[in-house]
Amino acid sequence: MMRKTIFFLLILTLVNCDYQPIYTNDNANKLIIQEYQLTGDKNINRKIISLLNFKKEKNNNSGHILTVNSIKTINTVAKDKTGKTSVFKTSVTINIRLNKNDNLIKEKSFNATYTYNNSENKFDLMKYQKNVEDNLVDKLSEEIIIFLNT
Repeated sequence: MMRKTIFFLLILTLVNCDYQPIYTNDNANKLIIQEYQLTGDKNINRKIISLLNFKKEKNNNSGHILTVNSIKTINTVAKDKTGKTSVFKTSVTINIRLNKNDNLIKEKSFNATYTYNNSENKFDLMKYQKNVEDNLVDKLSEEIIIFLNT
């Protein structure tokens, strides 16, 4: 009975402590973007911009210019005895520059990699590689949001 009481008190304390997470979509909307300059992989750039969810105002001269350069590479890590690729590594690199009134505010490069085995079924391999790319971009977008809002 004592354990239940302590547990409920702990729950009540956590509920009433006004906990606010640092990473929320509300924080992302604080930054106003006047213009996006995108180079590199178009699919990754589109996904990054949609995940960042910044407010865009073209007519706002006091807004920021966000430059995104993304690069995706798929490399062979290992081969089997016959010379066929057995292990791949997908890397996604995203370079971010934030300018305001022609002054550099922030700049950083973000990188994530994932290593995985080859598949006999090439359709499944392509689906898996797309899934790996999406997961890496999701991870990097969270890091970018935290970087830009601090």
